[in-house]
Amino acid sequence: MTAATNPRTVSLCIFAFLASALITLAIKSSSHHGTAGWISSLSRASSHANKIHAAPRVAYATFLAAPRQDNTDAFDDKDEDDEQDGYYIGTRVLAYQLLHSKTAGTNSSIPFIVLCTPDVSLRKRNRLKKDGATVIVAESLNADWVTAGAGEPRWRDVMTKMRLWQMTQYSKILFIDADMLVIDSLDGVFYDEATLTQATGNNPQNLKTDEAPLPRTYMFAGAPDIGFTTESGGNFLGYDHPYPPDPNLSYLNCGFFVFTPSKELFDYYTSLINIPGRFDPRFPEQNLLNYAHRRDGNMPWKPLWYGWNVNWPTEKDWRGGARSFHAKYWSGDPSHDPFLKAIWKEQRAEMEGFHRGRDAARKELS
Repeated sequence: MTAATNPRTVSLCIFAFLASALITLAIKSSSHHGTAGWISSLSRASSHANKIHAAPRVAYATFLAAPRQDNTDAFDDKDEDDEQDGYYIGTRVLAYQLLHSKTAGTNSSIPFIVLCTPDVSLRKRNRLKKDGATVIVAESLNADWVTAGAGEPRWRDVMTKMRLWQMTQYSKILFIDADMLVIDSLDGVFYDEATLTQATGNNPQNLKTDEAPLPRTYMFAGAPDIGFTTESGGNFLGYDHPYPPDPNLSYLNCGFFVFTPSKELFDYYTSLINIPGRFDPRFPEQNLLNYAHRRDGNMPWKPLWYGWNVNWPTEKDWRGGARSFHAKYWSGDPSHDPFLKAIWKEQRAEMEGFHRGRDAARKELS
């Protein structure tokens, strides 16, 4: 019997033919239905995309005023040495950290706003714009009784920060003081649970007839001053604070907070500014916000994750995972942690080198 007539061989040939036919049919069918399914999925995705709303606009912001003649930061504007204005240098370093740093920079192209008083020199404003900041000049906001009671002359303009609540084109703003070292991205703060919108309370005992009406909802989240156990001072902890800090601290430090801009809140704050004695003016805007968002009031502030920011910072906080540190590292204050001060100085040098290179490249192209 030859191989051609072997039943086993015939069976194998028939099986191979049928298998080939089935595979071909499956491929054609899959191709047809797969394409149709892909087109259908694409159509559904396109339809869904048309229903997606634009992501909420968020921003970083800081505040800059001109140096005062009656304190150690003071200069005549015409003879002013910009390199000796600590808050201006701090603002430049902060802009670099948030916008350009490979380790601390934002990943979402979040703008960095510098709210300036009108007396900040045009030279400084233009430099900050070159650095990538969005510079906004705001009309000063203050009251005589607040100015007279401010703990330091350099705080006489800080009520102007309240102008940020007029920027309702943003859904959330992180305010961060210029005297700050940032070592890691802060983008996630806008998703912190504490930044959810809250309903305003209606306890009648907290409503005062001489104050403007409260908004129906609000959002204000921050971090406590971990150097003090109470608003009035209590036990001074300073650099000896525990990390993580005590979660029951109630006195807000206003060097780092997230809020939703609101015309109603701005009107409420300005009504407080116009009532002498309503809050302690020694730390003007900080004590206004502590009063407006007191824990037992109708708009209590919500605590952010403790690692976003630390005041009275030490290397221990850095090793514990904190992301930003509140201290004037440009100053000669010997109490500053030397480890963190060295990092800030490195950041300043890195910032200056970065912008020298960019400025040179711009000059070649012009």
